[in-house]
Amino acid sequence: MIRRILWFVIGTAVGVYAVTRLKKRAQVLAPESLQQSAEKVASAIRHFGDEVRAGMAERETELRDALGIDTAAAHQNDSTQREDYR
Repeated sequence: MIRRILWFVIGTAVGVYAVTRLKKRAQVLAPESLQQSAEKVASAIRHFGDEVRAGMAERETELRDALGIDTAAAHQNDSTQREDYR
């Protein structure tokens, strides 16, 4: 009798644990959760792109200064020819 009760309690505990884990897994795979994850990745990619562009602009300025290229005329031409595609 005590063995049956013990196995019943163990089975119940394992069942509750399994259901809890499955619910958490289902929440992770829910469309809302996947959308939030995609938004985080897109935001990180955008941030990385912004940092790369800022670094490129800074390096371009350093190179123009080192080579003695007129930066005012170069920036005026760049602003009329380049577009930001974000």
